[in-house]
Amino acid sequence: MWSGCAFSPKTTSVPQDLLRFPQKFEPYADSYVSNSLLEQTKVFEEHWFAPWHYTTAPQSLDAILWPYLVYQKGEIFGPLLQILDAKWFEEMYQASDFASFDTLHAYGLSIRTCDLKNFPTHDPLFRDPTQAGEGFPFDYNQNSGVHANEPLYLSHYARDRDWIYVFTSYASGWLHVSNVALPGTAQIKHWESLPKFYITQEDYPLHDPDGRYLTHTKIGTVLPYIPEASSMEWVEILTAQRESDGSARFIHAKAPHLIGSRQALPMRATHIAAIGNQLLQEEYGWGGLLERRDCSSLLRDYFAVFGIWLPRNSAQQAKIGRVISLKGLEDQEKLERIRREAIPFETLIFKPGHIMLYLGIYDEEVAVFHDT
Repeated sequence: MWSGCAFSPKTTSVPQDLLRFPQKFEPYADSYVSNSLLEQTKVFEEHWFAPWHYTTAPQSLDAILWPYLVYQKGEIFGPLLQILDAKWFEEMYQASDFASFDTLHAYGLSIRTCDLKNFPTHDPLFRDPTQAGEGFPFDYNQNSGVHANEPLYLSHYARDRDWIYVFTSYASGWLHVSNVALPGTAQIKHWESLPKFYITQEDYPLHDPDGRYLTHTKIGTVLPYIPEASSMEWVEILTAQRESDGSARFIHAKAPHLIGSRQALPMRATHIAAIGNQLLQEEYGWGGLLERRDCSSLLRDYFAVFGIWLPRNSAQQAKIGRVISLKGLEDQEKLERIRREAIPFETLIFKPGHIMLYLGIYDEEVAVFHDT
């Protein structure tokens, strides 16, 4: 069972020595025996393909206007660290053409790893960069990273038709049109009907039959594959590219079967370690900036390999399953309750704005996996 724990000890009371805590997964994963998480692959794929089953936008116009409420109040700095005035936000609003919200009722596929933006511009937004924890890399125009070949629901184009407002299965925002292909109804049915290949290898390059680069893999991605064209050594994956008119062209990419699994991985120590060791190399990326992961996307992609669906942000993830509150407890009391009730590799430990995965007890201390 999942447990969401509020946990905020003083860092001075918790050992932080990276030499004391092994920076590889085997010492923690080798003790994993619970496997109390039930097979959830069907539920995962229902979530993954949900955007292709929306008949209307899953959120209202008022709900998606939150960036104007959050960032227009107070000082926001643009890419050259100039303060953006009300005129800039008005121009963004006009460019967004919200009068056309949810008029497309169309479906798409992302064709590469790309950035989901809060405003239809590549320009970064910062709060006061002279303050601790602000400035680069905390770009407030960055909503989330989107993996290649994710299903999308398309709401409407920006005024100049250079951006399109989309809903992924976990977030919404603006994608540049160059990142989106528009498959037809038959293509969508074909894509969804094929068996799924769960990517387990980070940054493996995929090429078309002529050797031209298509995209690179990200752990947490699910792609269809062609069983009759695959072998024990190779798997033929279906990928999407954008034609000049915006339509989708499906391309077969041949890749070694070791970069993924033809079904969601069972949670076993060897698999836990193999995925964890790769993600331990990840550098922090606020909102997926620079194709990296933040704390919640790290956990989301980690569990996706095992067919387990998590929402995108930490506050939503902390509500999954049975929630154990640590509010009002002293630091040592929090630690003791975690020791008693947390399940290694199945318990998420949450504090406002951050989330971690409980690994168990190592050298008599609570150990966690997180991106910070």
